[in-house]
Amino acid sequence: MQHQLAWHARGASKPSLSSTALNPSISRPTAIHARPALTSLAPLSASSRGSRPIVAAAAESAAQQPAAATQPSSSDAAQKAAKVLEKATPKQKEWYAVVAYAEFFFNDPQNESLAEQLRERVRYFKEINREIDFYIVPEPRWLDQKYPEQAKMVRRPCAAIMSTDKSWITFMKLRLDRVLRFDLGPIPDSEALAVGGKLPEFKKPEKWTAPYPGYTPGWWEKFIPQ
Repeated sequence: MQHQLAWHARGASKPSLSSTALNPSISRPTAIHARPALTSLAPLSASSRGSRPIVAAAAESAAQQPAAATQPSSSDAAQKAAKVLEKATPKQKEWYAVVAYAEFFFNDPQNESLAEQLRERVRYFKEINREIDFYIVPEPRWLDQKYPEQAKMVRRPCAAIMSTDKSWITFMKLRLDRVLRFDLGPIPDSEALAVGGKLPEFKKPEKWTAPYPGYTPGWWEKFIPQ
């Protein structure tokens, strides 16, 4: 009663909950625990987590990897230098040969086609603009120097058909049959083509069994290295 009399004495009515909610002039009470703004949240420091953030550490590692990859190692530099030197240094040719008694090569009706084979090979090389890589070497010096035991098996005077084409020499070995084959490997041209003697003038066989006349003697001189 006393409270009611006090309100009436001041000439004001006691506000109700409904009037407070509907009257815009009466402000609402503010919340006691206001939610902080997102901008006020600071990222966790390294000291607060005990280590660097995972995202920052990964980004730093990725940034360092390309730099390390672009730095050539000493072994890579050595390999590049070796390749440059290999290209600049001319590689020695590998030589192959078949060796036999000279008269068997140049004065035997069985091998009369040898002259035609070599001439046709020269013509073919000219058509394809290929450098001549085969020769006839009378009394090759390398035979006695490098293969003294095999040299004793060859009748003299002898000759060698030389080439850097391994497949062709293999074919000539099968084609001529009674010859010795040699793989000389990478040796200088001057050593592979060194002539150790001259070929004699061969006598014409008394009985010529080939179906066509023989070639003019001395045809092989065009294939002797000068």
